[in-house]
Amino acid sequence: MGTLTPGQMFDHTEIELSGRSLSYPLDFSAPADPTEDVAVMQGGICSLNAAGQIVTGLGDGVANTKLAGLAPMGLIAIQGRDEFDANSDIGNFSGGVQSMLVCSGGYEIETTEFVAGTYLPNQPLTFATGVDRGKVEFAGDTYSDVQVVGVVSKGAVINEYNKSVLDFWTVFCPAVNLT
Repeated sequence: MGTLTPGQMFDHTEIELSGRSLSYPLDFSAPADPTEDVAVMQGGICSLNAAGQIVTGLGDGVANTKLAGLAPMGLIAIQGRDEFDANSDIGNFSGGVQSMLVCSGGYEIETTEFVAGTYLPNQPLTFATGVDRGKVEFAGDTYSDVQVVGVVSKGAVINEYNKSVLDFWTVFCPAVNLT
């Protein structure tokens, strides 16, 4: 019996609606931090720790702080940490790395990993913290205090699998007032 419980293909999704270059894609692969207690889900927001490993959200779950003295680059998981194409289960093998899109790339993304709410076009998005760590959320009116990882394009809609998804463009704007 295995130890991984991968999600159904429609539970956690990340779909690149536009912007991906097949010739020169802006993506990145790295192993997950083995001490991370919150799994990165497909379509979730993550970053790298100082050791170059993937952590969920900012990694520490605390808002408006630098991770190991750095303002982390936002990444979007193409596959979840516990999916069979990113991690190994008992008796199986895989590369042991996850693939991510870099938020500084020009993508339009559709994700299931966002904090519920009303999202209007052109609103800035950031990393969620606390129990919602790994999801995107509205950056608020004082977005100079948080890492901006995207801007709402079409907003939240129900997709063909009857799942609530958020459409946004990736951007990366480091916080001016990050402590």
